[in-house]
Parts: sequence; structure tokens; C-alpha cells
Amino acid sequence: MKRFAVLACLVLVLGVLAGCGGQKAATGPGGQQQTFTLKMSDYYPVTHIASRDLAKFFIDQVEKLTGGRVKIEYYPAEQLGKLKDQLNLASQGVVDIAIAPASFLAGQLPLNTVMILPEWTKASEGSAVYDKLAKGVLMEEFQKHGVRPIFMYTFPQYNVGTVNKPINSPEDLKGLKLKTSGGLFDKIAARYGVVPVVVPSPEIYESTMRGVVEGNILNIISARQYKVDELEKYHTYGLALGGYPVAYVINEGTWKKLPEDVQKAILQAGEEASKHAGEVFDQEEQKLIKEFEQKGMKIRYITPEEKEKWMAPLKGIEQEWIDEMEKKGLPGKKVYEEFHKLCQQLVRK
Repeated sequence: MKRFAVLACLVLVLGVLAGCGGQKAATGPGGQQQTFTLKMSDYYPVTHIASRDLAKFFIDQVEKLTGGRVKIEYYPAEQLGKLKDQLNLASQGVVDIAIAPASFLAGQLPLNTVMILPEWTKASEGSAVYDKLAKGVLMEEFQKHGVRPIFMYTFPQYNVGTVNKPINSPEDLKGLKLKTSGGLFDKIAARYGVVPVVVPSPEIYESTMRGVVEGNILNIISARQYKVDELEKYHTYGLALGGYPVAYVINEGTWKKLPEDVQKAILQAGEEASKHAGEVFDQEEQKLIKEFEQKGMKIRYITPEEKEKWMAPLKGIEQEWIDEMEKKGLPGKKVYEEFHKLCQQLVRK
């Protein structure tokens, strides 16, 4: 009986230890590894490079790195909800993964708007910074909404395209009515004396054609997406008038149900997709700027030697952002300092 009792205790202890070892290899009936199907939502049309390339790359990497144990059902083009509702969809578990662009969701993710600040220029730079920042000092802000970031990237920083007036110096921007994106983007534009005009995305082309605005502050890729390159005769290249950061977030409840090895694979897929996104956007930007020139658009290239002069009007914009966050009771100084440190480490000078 004593041997039996000892054996029974040993079996019990081993069972408890196995249960405390985390979710390293969840199995289903018959000892087979468990599989998971996750719903992922965003707002890009299927023709957009961010949908047909970047989202697809991330989905494929997740499946590859999990050995097919995770399948992602992708719902682009606001099929499951409008852009403004995407974060809430993930928070409430309506979807497992959703897009959360900080500039559109500044009311919900105010600290994430630090990525708009012009301390980086290329998409590869911004994406590398955001990947680390979101998983670090910005994690708490995401967690307040019951989500965590898994895949981050940025478009290249914004430049200026105009219909009639060439922009050869910062002074040439003064008084121009230009399409901006609201919030911090407006504050950046106003530093140059621009009259900011917020135009809904579907109306950008028509507003430019009718002269409601004299041009647009957009990244090169978006200029093509909205087809304003068909109307604009002049463009700058090399400015940093605000960046557009994007995060895909996963519902925290969904995350906790995933085995540890699957979680690690998803994070690895997100990191690889972030790097891929930066490279793809930088290549696309180079390709498009050459196409713009070939069809007759005049490009004002900002050289490294000129950059300081062009960026001078933005001196102190970071303190303005910090003060705004601190007034809301948010750790703006702490977040900015980490952002600035990462930019110093990862941005090519």
C-alpha cells in the first residue's frame, strides 16, 4: 500500500508540474497539437500595397513560423467595421487582430502619436523605431484597451505636393492652403505658415482638382493612392512633415489562450513583417518619385546639407507634444525620451 501511495503521489506531482509549465505545447484530442483560427481586420482596399503585400506577408509568416497551427482569416476594406472602430473591435473580441493607426485614433492612443514627430524620415527607420517602442514604453497604453501590439510599421514621412506653386524654400509654404491630416499634423504644417485644411480621404482628389486646397501634405505612396500626382506639378522629397504609424493589435484574451511557442512565433512574424514593410515602402517611394519625374512633375530634392534649414521651423515641436501629453496626466516626457533615444540609435544620419 505504501508503494502504491508513493506512486500515486508521484503521478499527481508530475501532473501538477506539467500544468505549471506554461502553454508551451497545447495539444488536442489524441495528442495532436492544437490549431487556432484568428480573424484579422483592417481598412485598406485589397489593391493597396499595405493589404496585398504587407498584411499578406505577416499572415504567411505567422502560418509558416507556427507550422500551420495558426490560420488567419483576413477581412480588409472595412468588411468588419469602419476605421474608427477597429481598435474597439479588437478590444471587445469581435475580431482577434485589428489595425490601430495612432493618428486616426489619437483620442484612444495619444502617446502613440509620438511616432508622428519628425525625427525619422524613411519607412525602414520609422518601422524599426515603432516596433521597439510599441513593445516597450507604449505597451501600457495598448493594454488599457485590452490589446497588445504584434505588428508595427510606418509609411515614409510626409512631403508637400502643389498644383501651381513650386516649393524651393521653407518660406514658399507660407500662406498655402494644403490638405493636412489633423491633430499634430496640423501643428507641424502651421509652423511653416501653412493654412491647414482637413479633407476626408475620399474627397482629396476632388478638393485638389477644384482648388479647395492648393496641394497636399502626404507621403509619396499616398499621393499615388489618392491619384493627386495626376494634378500636382511640384513636389518636395526628403522633408519630414509628420509620419503615419500603424499597429496591428491582438485581443488580450485571445493572446492568453495561445501557447507560449505560438505567441513567440507571432511576435517573430510581426518583427519580420515590420522590417519587410519598411523596405517595401522605401523601395516603393523611390520608384514612385522617379515615375512622378518622368511624367513631368518637378521634384525639389532636400539635400542633407539643406535639411537643417528646412527643419528649423519645427524646433521645439517635441516639447509642445510633451506638454500636451503631460497636461492630460500622461507620461509624455518618458515616452518622448525613449522615442528620441531609439531614433538616435536606429535612424541613419
